[in-house]
Amino acid sequence: MITKLPQRLGIALVLGFLALTLSWIQNDQLLRDGDEEGHVGAAELFLQDFHEGDFPKAAHRLFIADMGDYPSLYPALVGTWWYTNGSGLPSDPRIRSINLLFPLLAGLALLVIARDAGRGPALLAGACVLHLPLVAGLSRHFMPEGALVAAVALAVAAASQQRRRPNPRSAMILGLAIGLGLLTKQTFIFYLLPVLWLVQWKPSLLLALPCAALALPWILNNASDQWAYSAASVTQGGSVTLLDHLLFYPRVLASSGLGWAWCGLVLGAAAIAWRSRYRRLVLLGCVWVLGTLVLLTMVPKKYDRLLAPLLPGAAVVIAAGVAARPRLSPFVLVPVAWTTWFSWAPGSVVHTPSTEFQPGCPQVWLRPPDARDPGLNALVSAVKTHQPERLLILGAPEIPCEIQTTFGWGNHVGPYLRRSGVDLPIATEGEPSRSDLLVDFQSGNEQNPVVVELLDTQYFLRRGGE
Repeated sequence: MITKLPQRLGIALVLGFLALTLSWIQNDQLLRDGDEEGHVGAAELFLQDFHEGDFPKAAHRLFIADMGDYPSLYPALVGTWWYTNGSGLPSDPRIRSINLLFPLLAGLALLVIARDAGRGPALLAGACVLHLPLVAGLSRHFMPEGALVAAVALAVAAASQQRRRPNPRSAMILGLAIGLGLLTKQTFIFYLLPVLWLVQWKPSLLLALPCAALALPWILNNASDQWAYSAASVTQGGSVTLLDHLLFYPRVLASSGLGWAWCGLVLGAAAIAWRSRYRRLVLLGCVWVLGTLVLLTMVPKKYDRLLAPLLPGAAVVIAAGVAARPRLSPFVLVPVAWTTWFSWAPGSVVHTPSTEFQPGCPQVWLRPPDARDPGLNALVSAVKTHQPERLLILGAPEIPCEIQTTFGWGNHVGPYLRRSGVDLPIATEGEPSRSDLLVDFQSGNEQNPVVVELLDTQYFLRRGGE
């Protein structure tokens, strides 16, 4: 009975993750983070290519084009999913659910990586990946780091398989995983330490190179811009101390990355498994988490979300501990409850330690859903009813850091209208004409105000000249 407990508990945790996360994105109406909105905008370009049937252009965007600071595999995947689900708003749960795919893939990778621990412990470890705080938080947002969690885990799984069966096929799969990882985000190279630790040299390993070259066209075409981006990264954090650099990621790991509950479970599992035959899995987990953390610490530019792709290494240690002592299995419910609490309880937000590495508003990924209406649906309905030639927005409010790290309210209007099937010019100043529809946050004596619950304010709609 005890031996089957990890497997049953793992299945329950997977189903719980799907149910809770789908419910979360169904209830959340918070305007997207500014970085998120940029990635959604990139995905929208792929969506437009698909609508126009211009698949060669989409392929050029993916493998070659300069689409900003990052490669384009993630927005290409989002754009493809968006297109197959009938377009519409990216906040639609059907479209937003694409981000659940990545932790699920990472969890599946654990079945290969932790195979030596047995089916039940490996399944439980894969389920734990879904509930790791930063991984769970990113699964609800349009961020490439969420996809990078899957890319790194799949590369480690491919390296694990190549070590077991060093043949041409496993080498080619490993090369393909590395190529796709580099197309997800260029910082993928910092997470290759567990891959290098696992891989076994055989002549057939050379076949990984042409498959990894899948990312070479993008790298060559964007080399100069990436060099400038890397040089700019080196100048980040110049005013902080060496101790701040050294402690940044350990502090993130202990707060928004894993938190005290997960850290305690991982340390306990490591202690239990260290003197068992599963020590090698503990070593792999340490290389993945601690080794990669050291590499990231050497990079001056620091973000808490960069820690996410190394977190599945903690689940490898859990697999080893559960394999050595199956009675440890129920203890995973404690950190799972910790993640769930901070995902749903009002006001329960885990803040990353404040440093000068991240000026401006702090980005928060693990938080409760925010169901407050941002007041955009009413505007779409009014535009479709009045069919103005232009929208004039007067006195649009900014969005404070306490609510979201994003652009002002007025900056969200254009994309929201366009994705709702309405595209018209928008202005924020000038004299209104009779063909304009005014969105006025300044007047206070109009009838039928539109309440913006999110910002505790209201605006008034009127035709120009009235």
